[in-house]
Amino acid sequence: MCEGRRLGDAARPAWAVAAELRRREAAADARLAAARARLAEALAELERARARAAELQRRLEETYGKRRRLKRVAAAARDRIHETRARLQEREQQQQQDQLPAESDPTS
Repeated sequence: MCEGRRLGDAARPAWAVAAELRRREAAADARLAAARARLAEALAELERARARAAELQRRLEETYGKRRRLKRVAAAARDRIHETRARLQEREQQQQQDQLPAESDPTS
């Protein structure tokens, strides 16, 4: 008996066996085409998910970049506030010191 042939194939004409093989091949080709289509769709979905992840990553970096910039701006503003407060306190102290000798000066 020939390998790859079933017992019933021996009694069938060669053209019938060939037709059966063509039918099976066509069915296998159809299954393969369907599998390729599913694969193409899965790859497209994966690419969409990758693009979405990249967009989310960009937004996240943008948000944290803004946050870092705002923190730097806030820190600089706090520094200016402290410097301004210190200058105001120095001026007040200077004015108080200027007023004290004038009050205690007997010639005035």
